[in-house]
Amino acid sequence: MTGSAAQTGADVRVMFDRIADRYDAANRVMSVGVDTLWRRKAIGRLLAGLGPEPRILDLGAGTLDGAIAIHRRAPDARIAAADFASKMLRVGRAKLARDPSGAPPRLIATHAADAHRLPYRTAAFDGAFSAFCVRNLADLPVALRELRRVVRPGGTVAILEFFRPKRRRMLFDGVYNSRVLPLLGWAVTGDRDAYRYLPESIARFRSLTEFEALLRDAGFAAIHGQDLFPAGIASLVVAS
Repeated sequence: MTGSAAQTGADVRVMFDRIADRYDAANRVMSVGVDTLWRRKAIGRLLAGLGPEPRILDLGAGTLDGAIAIHRRAPDARIAAADFASKMLRVGRAKLARDPSGAPPRLIATHAADAHRLPYRTAAFDGAFSAFCVRNLADLPVALRELRRVVRPGGTVAILEFFRPKRRRMLFDGVYNSRVLPLLGWAVTGDRDAYRYLPESIARFRSLTEFEALLRDAGFAAIHGQDLFPAGIASLVVAS
């Protein structure tokens, strides 16, 4: 099992570029805004103890919701926002340009980058954030070793993700995730296939326990995973 339901990384990149213009709107509708609360919690855990001017990697930065939230919480942080879907990053840069209080370009830099071969030096960052990215990686062990390489020893990594549940949740998995969510995604973006991919990718992904084991194998020592409200739909993993 590769950790991705797509046949290749190129498939996933094309899919995200295809829905980039409506991606944020779809997220707000499908999560009823709860995704912003999840990010806030994860970023609080990420930044604790890193000082006022941390160097942060946002891996799978997409349309820059995470990078913007980090900047608002730590205005002097230097953020590298990396994603292999270049159109998602273009949408994010347009959001920065429209926001008069947004971060100056020197504080949020966007990079088209592959998580399996990150273009950063070893120990380049004090911490890393990733929201709903790792499930889409073709070779998860390789990508996690890269993440471990670019974050300094003692630095913090905060990862938000939908992990494969221990047991099937009838209401969420059997009804909302498999039936309602694809229809909502289709209604907002016009792309039904992309939102069929989401429940398929969750079903084929690792469980939270399996993912924590992969982090240990990659070299992370202190690992804490927790399910988030409501009903453990998403989980937060903090590692260092």
